[in-house]
Amino acid sequence: MAATQVDPGSVAPVKQSTGRRIVPLPAWALAAAGLFATLPFITRRVGDPDYWWQTLTGRLIFTNHSLVRTDLYTYTVPGAHWTDHEYGMQLIFYGLTRVGGLLLVSVFFAFVVWVGFAFVLARMRERQVSWLVAGATLVLGAGAGFAVWGPRSQMVDFAFLGLELWFVERFLSGKGRAFYFMPLVVLIWANLHGGFVFAFYALGVLLVTLAVRWLWEGRSKEQLALLRRAALVTVGCVVASLVTPWGPSLFIYVFRTQFSSQQSSFIAEWASPDFHMTDVLGFEIMLLLILVGFMWRRPRLYDVLLVVSGIVLALHAVRFIEIFVVVAAPIVAWQWSAAWERLRTWVAVNGRWPAATPTLRDGVVMASALVCVASVGFAAYTLRGQTASTNANYPVAAADWLEAHPNVGTRVFNQYDWGGYLAYRFYPESSRRVFIYGEAELMGDALLAQYVEVNQLHSDWEQVLDSYGVDYVVFAADRPLDTALQASSTWMQVYADGVADIFVRRSAAPAGLTPVSG
Repeated sequence: MAATQVDPGSVAPVKQSTGRRIVPLPAWALAAAGLFATLPFITRRVGDPDYWWQTLTGRLIFTNHSLVRTDLYTYTVPGAHWTDHEYGMQLIFYGLTRVGGLLLVSVFFAFVVWVGFAFVLARMRERQVSWLVAGATLVLGAGAGFAVWGPRSQMVDFAFLGLELWFVERFLSGKGRAFYFMPLVVLIWANLHGGFVFAFYALGVLLVTLAVRWLWEGRSKEQLALLRRAALVTVGCVVASLVTPWGPSLFIYVFRTQFSSQQSSFIAEWASPDFHMTDVLGFEIMLLLILVGFMWRRPRLYDVLLVVSGIVLALHAVRFIEIFVVVAAPIVAWQWSAAWERLRTWVAVNGRWPAATPTLRDGVVMASALVCVASVGFAAYTLRGQTASTNANYPVAAADWLEAHPNVGTRVFNQYDWGGYLAYRFYPESSRRVFIYGEAELMGDALLAQYVEVNQLHSDWEQVLDSYGVDYVVFAADRPLDTALQASSTWMQVYADGVADIFVRRSAAPAGLTPVSG
């Protein structure tokens, strides 16, 4: 009978004189517990502002049987050419909403991220790792990405990149041929979300690593063969990425978003992480552990390049923390498995390690099962109160009021993250087209700058409103703009509910419209 390979972190050595039967602890239970324990972190209610206009766009694509190629929702950039890089995800949003409402949307995207963590775990297994450390690292990774998880299109980037990095790990170790399916993966990915460009980030790191190894090892034929195969797959991925409705222009559109002079100034996910915020605490811990962990285990060049580039991306923008997590989590597990093995060996030598008895084994299984069940239950609990959450974060009641007063206003100045919701509620009504919404690249830096001028009450904020013929404003209560409009004789507040306020230009107010009291 062939010998069974046992994970060093799952079996505890004991003194033979104890007389107790020694059994291996179930490593799968530790891994399953860690994987399921990610669910409370990654399961979220629908709350992303982009959900609304993405679902609307998906509905238009489905009903019209054609892509949306120009702006339809604003009066500020009407007809502007739109390279809709996430049309596939928009169809998914619409389909999920139509079939199961917001609950199904939340469940689906939690599952997508969970599958991504399953790929991370699969990649961990390609090298020696303690299952205990692996499970703990999965939970840490889920906590590190707390600021970015949710029902959002870019969650598919996490899953696809996790799959790709697993394929690459197997390719580097000479296992299997899954890596050669990467062009197919990129074909699907590119038709879902513009984050497919991260496929080439991973491939680029791989090619640099193989090229350095080829030079370092005296230009060996073996390394050259690996480099050629990786280059061939990369070329295949480039070709596959062009098989979209947009062709090469998709690359241009995606990369333009990285060089916007305005997005990082007021869009939170495009700003660098604020280490004073508690929602990036997990990221801080993971960053510290991976840097310290290099002391325990000498890293490969491939690992170093991945980690350094992942850190640079995450420090550039909050939304890229998910890229750091999927890149770095297995490396953290490998590093700290070495430290765990040293500790385990030291304790065992001193005779203090508990015997792995059947009772302990059963206890580990039961505890792991309890963690799995509790994690699922807690994740399900977080999905309660979707309606209340939507009402508290979006101008639901204000939109109801506008719907009941169709003669109020023709051109709105709206809060940036409410534009998608208002478009979702009122499209195709011409008098309810929005000033701005969450497709920042389509809006353009010039419009974003003008929005900032009004939002932050620059000296020309009133001139901006005048130049666009704005005759009503829908904005969050207790913001500086809200206060300025209340103090202005040009504007009349006609609605307030604690979430949103509506102001109408007095010269454009219909007869009989009265201001709110107080």
